Amino acid sequence: MKAIVYHYVREHNTKYPNFRYLDIGNFRKQLDFFKEEFGFLSKQDWDKFTNSGILPENPNQIILTFDDAMSCHFDYVFPELINRNLWGIFYIPTGPYQSGQILDVHKIHLLCGAFDGKELHDLLLQRINQEMIPDTRRKEFHSETYKDKEYTGVAEFKRILNYFISYKYRQNVIDNIAKTLSFEFPKNFYVKKEDLKVMADKGMVLGSHTVDHPLMSKLSKTEQAEQIKSSFQFLDEIGCTNIKTYCHPYGGFHSFDKQTIDILHLEEVVYSFNVNSRDINKNDFEQSRQYLPRYDCNEFNFGKAS
Repeated sequence: MKAIVYHYVREHNTKYPNFRYLDIGNFRKQLDFFKEEFGFLSKQDWDKFTNSGILPENPNQIILTFDDAMSCHFDYVFPELINRNLWGIFYIPTGPYQSGQILDVHKIHLLCGAFDGKELHDLLLQRINQEMIPDTRRKEFHSETYKDKEYTGVAEFKRILNYFISYKYRQNVIDNIAKTLSFEFPKNFYVKKEDLKVMADKGMVLGSHTVDHPLMSKLSKTEQAEQIKSSFQFLDEIGCTNIKTYCHPYGGFHSFDKQTIDILHLEEVVYSFNVNSRDINKNDFEQSRQYLPRYDCNEFNFGKAS
């Protein structure tokens, strides 16, 4: 089984000339390609595997997953899945629905989409000091993240803000950069709360992507537990949890730790997704149900971000 992860699926927006996204036309072409080459796994067969470890007759089929609950998922992805009689798993960071604010991780994406990477990196370096960037695990994070050297300025900007900087400083630094550039973050960035319920009622699976999309391996066990428990509580309250499933923010084995997995088991989460480019196999049911592998959509035909 091949699980595929998507983030931004949308049309071009001239306000964000550098934005990395999958064009909706190419998304449709990729779905056609998947149908022809592999087929799509039914929700029933997926449930059999995640509940009992029973492999489908065709173990090469596709599972579609979508991270971060951006409004483009409801505006573009959801109608396309409904038109094709497909289902998908959507992972929701619940914090924006309670705070009304855009998450730091998405503010970073938006700034990178609107401005030159070197300019952003220079502005960032003017606003940080060693106290803000602890040495802990910097070498590991540097080697494991943003390996596409074509986007060096952007990569360093994102690496410092997503991995290196202490969270107590991050929001203020990002907001200060945006203010300096006279940049306003958009409203209605996420799927509306009432539309999450529409998606769930139409057969989509909604799972937890934490509250604030932190790098869980940087948090204490108590902080991690709060991120996971609170996000599921919110999904329960709005009637959108038909199965307990979770997705590790950022992905990669550096993004979570043993404490994360222990909490997921304690919370009786049925399965969780990581990012790891390989098929899901029989052994994963027993050995890695809380960090199942997923391919990025750009690893297949028509999936390259613009």
